[in-house]
Amino acid sequence: MIVKTRCAIATLLVSLLFTSSPALAARDTKPPKLFDDAGEMNVTLSAPLRTIRRNVKDDTLYPAQLTYTAADGQRHTIDVQVAPRGISRRLRVCKFPPLKVHFDKKAMKGTMFRGNKSLKLVTYCDTNSKYQQYYVKEFLIYRIYNLLSDYSFRARPMMIEYSDSERDSDSFSRFGFFIEDIDDVAKRNDLEKLTIPKVPYSQLDPVTSSRFSLFQLMIGNLDWAATSGPDKDKCCHNSRLIGAGNDEIPKYGVPYDFDSTGLVNAHYAAPPDGLKMRNIKQRLYRGFCAFNDELPATVKLFNEKKPEIVALFESNKHLTDRTRRSALKYIEDFYETINDPKQFKRDVIDKCRGKQ
Repeated sequence: MIVKTRCAIATLLVSLLFTSSPALAARDTKPPKLFDDAGEMNVTLSAPLRTIRRNVKDDTLYPAQLTYTAADGQRHTIDVQVAPRGISRRLRVCKFPPLKVHFDKKAMKGTMFRGNKSLKLVTYCDTNSKYQQYYVKEFLIYRIYNLLSDYSFRARPMMIEYSDSERDSDSFSRFGFFIEDIDDVAKRNDLEKLTIPKVPYSQLDPVTSSRFSLFQLMIGNLDWAATSGPDKDKCCHNSRLIGAGNDEIPKYGVPYDFDSTGLVNAHYAAPPDGLKMRNIKQRLYRGFCAFNDELPATVKLFNEKKPEIVALFESNKHLTDRTRRSALKYIEDFYETINDPKQFKRDVIDKCRGKQ
């Protein structure tokens, strides 16, 4: 009798263990973090849109709500704050500015936004459809560099439905994306964000810098600086630095902000002052000669990644056929340059900076 009782108790305990484990596991399972999933999200942003447009020069924080579908299939609405950010797109180009979205970190625990205090959001800029083509291509440029380097910003694509919280008006949807915070870029590479105003190019990692510079040539970007910038407190221009510490060597540049590139080919973009360039699509290599020894391996990497890079554009559903063909032609021109020894010497090796 005692043996039978003990067996019954054991059976009951095992049964309880197996029946309760899924519930426990469900409670312990966290959704993927925002940038751990590459899929496109559908998001509704409810905010005082007209007020933001009218006061675009102000850094005011406005109450807003983000509604999204999580990995569990459930719709969630979170309270956030938004503020205009940037310079050119905010003040001179766009009818609606790019935003910085601010989160309550405590309230975000257990959600896909956990760990984030604020994130940059690339918005619609203008309802004209050509602007969406610009920012789809800019998003794909982030994805290109993800293929080439771990020292890169991840971007999460989304279709954003914009709803004005202060007036009864029709909502509309446009492509946009969140950009990963530099602290998280550093953290996943076991490094930290650096807070120095400038850096000698001799302290930059040669392998990363070679990829960085050839990538900028690929996308036709002239609007960057890897060693200094306009901000006196942090380096650099359209690039951030990460490393083991401010006084540690090497340091790694992480590029961002690609709307003024030849690949995007925005009608409002122009070559920087001081460079004698005909138009934004004209390429100019601006890498440092000190890293030329790394170029053969860098070219090999770019060639290996070409099928994946091309696939990014071929598979994107938001690009028009015309935009896709133009972008792929621009990329193919780059590959012709780096794979032709004479062109490569003329347009890359002979154009490097810092010659002895």
